[in-house]
Amino acid sequence: MSLYVPPHRKTDDQSKAEELTDMTSEAYQQAAWQALRRTLTGIINRLSGENLADSATQLFRENLIRGRGLFARCLFRAQQADPELTLLLSSLASRINKEFPHVVFLLCKRLVAQWRRTYLRKDWQSLENISRFLAGLYIFNVVEVDIIYQIILEHLGSETRGEEDIDQAAKLFRATFRAMSERARGEFHEQVLTPFRDFLAMDDDSARLSARAEAVLESCLKEVQKWERAKDEVSVIPENLLLIDLNAQTTHALNLEEKYAPEDHLDRYAFDSAYVEHEETYEVARKAILGENWEMELLERAAIAEEEDSQDETDEEDAKGNDIEPGKSFANAKERHPPNKEATAQRALDSSKPVISNEQRQLRKEVYLAICSSVRADEAVHKILKQMKSGTERTVCFMVIEGCCEEKSYRKMYAMAAERLCKSKTHFQTFFIEAFLERYIDAEDLTLKQIEYTCKIYTHLLRTNSLYWHRCLGVMDILYNNESQRLFINFLLQGLMEEMGDQALRKRLEADSELAFYIRKLFPVEQDAASLETAINLYAAMGLSYLTTPMRLALEKRRGSERKRSRVEDDREYV
Repeated sequence: MSLYVPPHRKTDDQSKAEELTDMTSEAYQQAAWQALRRTLTGIINRLSGENLADSATQLFRENLIRGRGLFARCLFRAQQADPELTLLLSSLASRINKEFPHVVFLLCKRLVAQWRRTYLRKDWQSLENISRFLAGLYIFNVVEVDIIYQIILEHLGSETRGEEDIDQAAKLFRATFRAMSERARGEFHEQVLTPFRDFLAMDDDSARLSARAEAVLESCLKEVQKWERAKDEVSVIPENLLLIDLNAQTTHALNLEEKYAPEDHLDRYAFDSAYVEHEETYEVARKAILGENWEMELLERAAIAEEEDSQDETDEEDAKGNDIEPGKSFANAKERHPPNKEATAQRALDSSKPVISNEQRQLRKEVYLAICSSVRADEAVHKILKQMKSGTERTVCFMVIEGCCEEKSYRKMYAMAAERLCKSKTHFQTFFIEAFLERYIDAEDLTLKQIEYTCKIYTHLLRTNSLYWHRCLGVMDILYNNESQRLFINFLLQGLMEEMGDQALRKRLEADSELAFYIRKLFPVEQDAASLETAINLYAAMGLSYLTTPMRLALEKRRGSERKRSRVEDDREYV
């Protein structure tokens, strides 16, 4: 017996189906954007030395010009999460840069802009990762050497130079001196080695380096001497990472003093009125890179892989003796059990999701059991730190959040465990911030309960100053967001208000000048009158009117200026 569907419902379903097949419709473009975002994230998450070339090919199949903001964001987040992947990610970026230089140039601009902001905050761990990424891009000849010189001299010549500056300069030097010596030996000696020796020979007591700093720079010079003796035996770049001829690479000139626009709007969906024309243009470029018959080759490989999977399943069934009677052939078994097309399609959809290894799965299980079996957060964290291995901090952070979201009712134990993890090791702070950014950006993929429980955890972490406020709140934008992200903002600010109180929260948001700089998208006091009015109305609808006082004052000031300008214009017309 079939289910009765009213005529108006049939009409709605038909119109929606038509929209999803019309490339000029809003619904189609939004669905395509979400698919592009998931695919790029999946390719970067699965990247390894074995599939590096295949990953580059998979990226070219997607519209990288349309998704250049997503591509830059995925690379940056992956490198921040695991700096050991820097050379791998730089190699992938160099391959993309060979065909689409402007796509990778966006990543380079964002790295320089982020380096400046991070240096002002003295966030040394993030700064080291960004410098390391720029070093990797230089090694693969994506950026010119000038940016490396500027960063090293910025650290050494800073008026507020400390031990951390010396360490940062030394780490960047060690990562790049082999490539610098090989490509421009004379310039390398003039721009880097000579300043190093000048700093070591400085007579001015006020600017003289400490004994530790001198030892660090001397060790760098000794490494250069050691490399000079063995450079013919060791390659600067591992052969398995060299996908192209570096001499044919497009190299970007960057300047540390220039203020590059990060173009964050490219990370968000925007309707394209010329969508079909842009797709056709990219298809021409794609065929030039992958070949005219790239789609047929892809289908053939997929068919071969599906056949191999089907054969493996048949062999397993034969080994177990299931579904195959004695005397029956495998052909008969295949006739009774044809390949499941729905399962194949589901596997294709799931291929964009990060693959969880058995070790990660076991660690996630141990983290969840440690929290569930503990009475106090200290006990749970002790069990987690005792069981985890080095380099698994990211898995632990994500599991704490995901485990909390799977509970039937919210348990504060997870937030308290997250607080103690953040205060035990700075790596945990980095990965909890990464998880926050990922969950906010992908809020549409979360349920209402997952958004609420996630915000409760981060409310506790922010209230206890376990995380930097500007790193979390800086990504939020009250004007440009979707419904799920507005819920995220609402739950987080409401939670902070409940735990801190109205006055304490307002004081924290308004009195901290550095924080105010980073949350100017969340509280857009510098925007025009229309944007201010929209933001005020949104906060009022959320029940957060007490946070809009600075915006209301700015709005009154804008309107006063507009009225004054209008009167002046009227007077001129009258005269």
